[in-house]
Amino acid sequence: MKHAILTTTVFPLSILLAACAERQAEAPPQPADISLPPGFEAQVVFEGTGESREIFIRDNGDLLVSLSGIRDDETILGLRDTDGDYVIDVVEPFHRVTTPDEQKVPRVHIEYVEDYLYAIDNTRLVRYHLPEGRLTPSGEPEIVAELPYQSSHRGRTLAADAAGWIYVNIGAPSNACQEQAKTTGSPGLDPCPELEQHAGIWRWRGDRLNQPRDAGEKYAGGIRNAIAQTWDPVYEGLYVGQMGRDRLDSLWPGLFTPEQNAELPAEEFFRVEKGDDFGWPYCYYDHFKGLKVLAPEYGGDGETVGRCDGFENPSVTFPAHYSPSSIAFYHAGAFPERYRGGAFVALKGSWNRAPLPQDGYIVAFVPFEDGEPTGEWEVFADEFKGFETLFERDNAVYRPQSVFVHPDGALYILDNVEGRIWRVTYNGNDAVTAPVVPEAASDRSLLVQTSAGRGAELYQQFCAACHQTEGRGVPGEFPPLAGSDWVAGDKGRLIRVVLHGMQGPIVIDGQQYDEVMPGHGFLGNNDVAALLTYVRNRFGDGADPVHDSEVLLVRNSEDRDEPWEASDLETRTGLVPESRHAGDEQQ
Repeated sequence: MKHAILTTTVFPLSILLAACAERQAEAPPQPADISLPPGFEAQVVFEGTGESREIFIRDNGDLLVSLSGIRDDETILGLRDTDGDYVIDVVEPFHRVTTPDEQKVPRVHIEYVEDYLYAIDNTRLVRYHLPEGRLTPSGEPEIVAELPYQSSHRGRTLAADAAGWIYVNIGAPSNACQEQAKTTGSPGLDPCPELEQHAGIWRWRGDRLNQPRDAGEKYAGGIRNAIAQTWDPVYEGLYVGQMGRDRLDSLWPGLFTPEQNAELPAEEFFRVEKGDDFGWPYCYYDHFKGLKVLAPEYGGDGETVGRCDGFENPSVTFPAHYSPSSIAFYHAGAFPERYRGGAFVALKGSWNRAPLPQDGYIVAFVPFEDGEPTGEWEVFADEFKGFETLFERDNAVYRPQSVFVHPDGALYILDNVEGRIWRVTYNGNDAVTAPVVPEAASDRSLLVQTSAGRGAELYQQFCAACHQTEGRGVPGEFPPLAGSDWVAGDKGRLIRVVLHGMQGPIVIDGQQYDEVMPGHGFLGNNDVAALLTYVRNRFGDGADPVHDSEVLLVRNSEDRDEPWEASDLETRTGLVPESRHAGDEQQ
């Protein structure tokens, strides 16, 4: 299995399709490289063209896949198997989109209803006439509704019911509706004005064109971001998976530790009825306590319930920052009886679990009994991330983004990273097979390897003149890095030195240094992480890498525009300021 660092480079779809066709032609279907329960097997049916968002399978077995990460090019693929081996051998792209923000590539999601393909991107909901037998539309897109652009939580997903309504998730444009967004200690706006047009589910008629934003009917609110949503015709209801909030520790360091932030709040799975309110931004769900508690922006302390007892609760919860991205109910007969009537949920993982390893990257199964979820869930498909332990989200080899049940009862899983598609079937052999073993225990070596390039470049540009190429410093002027506890010791302290700078005196190996170290906060989080990983690996005797998310925690937790005094910084350890809960155990 190949490991690769993701970049934001945008390639023309024609190049990606050519590369995909070459890969498809080189080899027959690959063996399963993900783990599944006994009796199940997976076949790779499409290698993908890059970052992908959603899969839909038509009654004749044709696949429709929407993409992201490709700007000003075709972003929906019609896929077909023509020889009965399930491997895709025809690829036809269509649907050209642009975005008002060139840094925010379109995230396209799709739904198919009665010969019409509905597609939604950053600013509009359109439909194509796509009759039976065609892989691409017979005409130009018709605009169903215009939607305002937003840069945060801009991915909007679709669901359709039998009455002709198209349901649209419109995520919150912020994390917690603060007076000053992403600012430590800033209170929340009360009432939150974002709830008027965001953070909920809206619906439009699918058979009407050119509907304005205000023609949409608000169906439910208080939902921070529900990328995972589907209307199930058997249960006749809308089901969603909500992504919980971020940054409890960096925004409220006096109340939450980084470890608590890594485990809170829960990701939520629930059925949505018209008029429901699930409490964002005032509340979040603590799955350890089994209840909704008041958010710190609104006076909460991790314990207080307050107004939160008046909002809807989830039916099932997943661990924090697992990122539910798709739901597929199983009403077919090809899988064993216990799966029938339950739901598969793609959980693609996130970034906000530092200092703990990243987690998620699975397809979960949620069992139902008598039409209701049991409250439990289990891992169905695993080993997508390619490592036993993963520290950086972007090092994951695969991320399960979308799931869909084929008309013949197979489960299809779409990967977010490469757009690879697995077809999962049940072969009736319940013998326990050897589990898939990841190639590497951790992505640590990959982080170090990557930093040797970008980190070394940054070191030569910003550091080598003072600290010298070999890290020995200049006696009496600039301190050595090699062998210094400032390099190999606490990561939070080292990150602060680079972000904010430091002024002496500082004593290393009996030698005093008084020069001012300038701050380099203008560097992005990924560059700071690469630089410090390089420094710690080369001059800190292979000390643990620094992660993007750790730099983000430090940057967000301390608003500072002047260098630290060395004497103050010596004891300023940890990724966020010392918390009064630092000694508490997670409940």
